[in-house]
Amino acid sequence: MIREFWVENFLSIKERQTLNFETKSKEDDWASVDMGGEKRVNKIAVIYGANAAGKSNMLMAIQNVFEILFYPRTNRQKPVMTRRPFALSQDEPTRLFVSFYANHIRYDYCVLYTKDHIIDELMEWYPKGSKSLFYERHYVSQEAQASIKFGPSLNLSSKTKDAFLQNTLNSHSVLACFGKNSFSEDAKLLADLYYWIASYMHEINSQKDLLEKRLKSIEADENAKRFYLQLLQKADFNIVDFYTETVTEKIQSPRLLLFDDDAHASENETIQFNRIKVYFICQAGKDRFTLSYDEQSEGTKKFLSNLSALYSAVTENHVFLFDEIDSELHDDLLLFYLNTFLMNSKESQLIFTSQETSLLSEDVLNTHRDYVFFVEKNREGAYSEYTRADEYGLHKNLSLYKSYRNGRLGAIPQLGSPLLYLENNEED
Repeated sequence: MIREFWVENFLSIKERQTLNFETKSKEDDWASVDMGGEKRVNKIAVIYGANAAGKSNMLMAIQNVFEILFYPRTNRQKPVMTRRPFALSQDEPTRLFVSFYANHIRYDYCVLYTKDHIIDELMEWYPKGSKSLFYERHYVSQEAQASIKFGPSLNLSSKTKDAFLQNTLNSHSVLACFGKNSFSEDAKLLADLYYWIASYMHEINSQKDLLEKRLKSIEADENAKRFYLQLLQKADFNIVDFYTETVTEKIQSPRLLLFDDDAHASENETIQFNRIKVYFICQAGKDRFTLSYDEQSEGTKKFLSNLSALYSAVTENHVFLFDEIDSELHDDLLLFYLNTFLMNSKESQLIFTSQETSLLSEDVLNTHRDYVFFVEKNREGAYSEYTRADEYGLHKNLSLYKSYRNGRLGAIPQLGSPLLYLENNEED
């Protein structure tokens, strides 16, 4: 779970902007997770704001810090894996910080970098509740090895330390070395963290692709299929079962004859490939009928896609990022999805953006205002500013939804008149 995140100089974000997911409330213990030491972390967080205000950019920044930790670069010419800095400070470095819990241990990671190299990175951890050094590295020069120091609590041998030193390029993190090299068993503590990121930290909307393939694997898993069918019926889709079949299809594809000197055009060839098709058995009264996946509504497809994350979240402990989670979904269905997540997950976390403002009138957000963040563009500097809803000092008896819609909390578009002037009435 992510405890806190902040970012400087990234896309539309110029000055440091922070998302803190800690809560002091113990009233609804199902809505947050006790991480020990009187620390509780919220299970969900939602970002509201006008279009182009920077909602998605904050999710990209969260994803980016874990990309830097996880993905190695193949050679020294490859740049740091990131997005561009703020448009008016492109020559300045970007800084990302994340405090998170992996395998019930807290880690604090901060990285300062340009597109060409990492300047500094610092990983600290709390293996027994007290802060200790995990590792730190500092940039020396483009041609030289980075300066790397490991904390004594890792108990690394000199050979392992040297292996990290030899394999850490200036454009990726120390931890990312696990993506391209093998290390001895004394590096287990670093390996545990690396594989936690690989298994439980997900990219934005990571569940949207290859749904048919996922449903085929779910069909063979009795527990997973029972979960899917239960949720589909609760969501009022009239789906009582589904099955898959693999079919062989042929297509005509142009093939360019690159090695034929006499070839002046492309030549068609037949390509065979296997495709997974999904069929849903639907029930209307006493009658049943079958619809293919392609015949389902976009809302049904979106809910099916999101169910993959929900199943993982209630059976294991994952962190999911969703951009515009409400697209294609009815607001009641979205509320049902969030409540199911909150009431059935243990230590999973869902961080998402939304345009569905009606959710703010529901108890799940109106009561837990520390779930909600508002973002708006600074009118003079054109950079994004984020504020947690409970920081506005809004009285608990005042509706969060009405206050937002009335413009009291900002983060809404400033629209002009819908009246258009289409003709030029000026005199010649």
